[in-house]
Amino acid sequence: MTVAVNPSSLRVLIIDDSPFDTELVIRELNSCFITHFRRVDTAEEMLDALASATWDIVISDYVMPSFSGLNAIALLRKEGYTTPLIVVSGKIEDEAAVETMRAGANDYILKDNLARLVPAIRRELEESEVRRQKKKVEDELRKLSHAVEQSPVSIIITDQNGTIEYVNPKFTQVTGYGVDEAVGQTPRILKSGKMPDSEYRRLWETITSGREWHGDIINKKKNGDLFWERASISAIKDAEGVITHFVGVKEDISEQRRTELAHKQAMNQLRQAQKMEAIGQLAGGIAHDFNNLLTVINGYSTMLLHEMPVDDPFRSEVNEILKAGERAADLTHQLLAFSRRQMLEPKVININHLVRNMEKMLKRLIRENIVMHASLYEQLGVVKVDPGQVEQIIMNLLVNARDALGNGGIITIETADVYLDKTFVNENPGAVEGNYVMLAVHDNGEGMTEETRRKIFEPFFTTKGQGKGTGLGLATVYGIVKQSGGYIQVASELGQWTSFRVYFPRVDSEAWQEETVTSHEGPKGNETILVIEDEIGVLNLTAHTLKRNGYEVLQASSPSEASRIFSTNHHRIDLVLSDVIMPEKNGPALVREFREKLPDLKILFMSGYTDDTISSPQIIDEHAAFINKPFTPDVLVERVRDVLEGRLNM
Repeated sequence: MTVAVNPSSLRVLIIDDSPFDTELVIRELNSCFITHFRRVDTAEEMLDALASATWDIVISDYVMPSFSGLNAIALLRKEGYTTPLIVVSGKIEDEAAVETMRAGANDYILKDNLARLVPAIRRELEESEVRRQKKKVEDELRKLSHAVEQSPVSIIITDQNGTIEYVNPKFTQVTGYGVDEAVGQTPRILKSGKMPDSEYRRLWETITSGREWHGDIINKKKNGDLFWERASISAIKDAEGVITHFVGVKEDISEQRRTELAHKQAMNQLRQAQKMEAIGQLAGGIAHDFNNLLTVINGYSTMLLHEMPVDDPFRSEVNEILKAGERAADLTHQLLAFSRRQMLEPKVININHLVRNMEKMLKRLIRENIVMHASLYEQLGVVKVDPGQVEQIIMNLLVNARDALGNGGIITIETADVYLDKTFVNENPGAVEGNYVMLAVHDNGEGMTEETRRKIFEPFFTTKGQGKGTGLGLATVYGIVKQSGGYIQVASELGQWTSFRVYFPRVDSEAWQEETVTSHEGPKGNETILVIEDEIGVLNLTAHTLKRNGYEVLQASSPSEASRIFSTNHHRIDLVLSDVIMPEKNGPALVREFREKLPDLKILFMSGYTDDTISSPQIIDEHAAFINKPFTPDVLVERVRDVLEGRLNM
């Protein structure tokens, strides 16, 4: 390599005690260079000169009174300078010359042969430049090597046939393969089998054509674990443009993928919840109007049956009307449970007691080729729920499990105290951290596909044959659980098993006590009752029923009419029987006005529908109770008697 040296400038540090000899050297140098120099003859002066300027060459005498060429060489190298040093001496023995070169001098020249000085300097400047360039390249390679070795992403280099020649430490950390295990293999050692072969062919065709490939790959580690990588793979070409190697730069994006998947699932669940809420609002609204009609149909059917002789030829027809009305009432009850618009009657209960009381009945629901086990945690906590609704959950889940066991199998009802932690809540959107009582129903039946599992809580969705299911069973369960402040989780393996786990918030165990049943006399009475109902059919039926049982009835078909009647008759009204949802003003708001005059006024609310603005704690207190529509005349008069006599059996 030939390096052009600027002939007009040369910076020289001269170490010599003789100004005369220095002048001879400078005269020789000035024949080819414009020389800038400084002369020193001690170690201190030499250090000062090195620190204060940059020198192209150092020229030193061999022997000086207080310093020497060997001292100069040692000092120069000790301080880390790579500047070439040439020894110029008047006379030097061969042994001294050898010692000088071994010490690190680049050359030695006798003073009587200074003609060699300029060529020697030119040679040393060229070689110095070569060394500098080489060091620069080595430094760059060292930096590149450190960057590759310490890279936070995997780097893999193969030959043109795809055989691995190099992997960095991150590759071994991510994949579990050591360098010796990877080198000599091909990237196929990471093949997971989860990607189509066509994708690998497209990758190979892309990079062998000289283009860069970008994409996400699911690979397999040495221990068998799957992981996602985002890779960029490109060709390395020689000076002629021929591909000699391939280099892949890959980042582990498994955590990012998990986050994206969790977000996608959360968004799907949000959309599902929004859809269910919309359907629920529609179902609740329909059930409200339908329950008013059923109250009239079932009420008058019951009254007709009470009045008809046993041998009346039309008695069976009326009975069929009542049966159809009761089935319709059950259907609207399911719609309200799904839509979370029903009025709950919560009590503090132990679910174990509920399961044990139902066990005989539940066994009658299953076939002989099915075995039912109850695995109940003996120290189970208590929950505040509507017992009837929990019974409905158990029955629906049991029937669902039974139908999944076409060829027989095992159903297990399980209870346990559990704590839902942050991990569970993060993985199950909608769940809330805290203490719960778990009620689970497991079966080893046919299981479900992922698509079926996503739809099972939708109303009217069923996998059963036509006429074998309404598709409201699990929708009802979902609605009851949500309205009770709980969470439901389903897991299934197609062809193997299904598990439903229902979590109810656990309450203070000291709040629990056994229920007692109080007997009472018949429901006849003579009190005055104000009935408020905007549905005329229900109003007439209710008034007629109460009058037949001895009560004096004041009727109002609107809140404004009820206010007028109450203002003039409040002194003799013993009970207000009011619908909850009405035009102008809802029942609870109207009753609050009445209680400004009569704080202890007894109230019985009736409704086939509730919403979030009229929740149970707002309308039920020590002087108030609730009755669900549709109700029969017998149930109505019994509940009226309960309220009047203070037996609020909620």
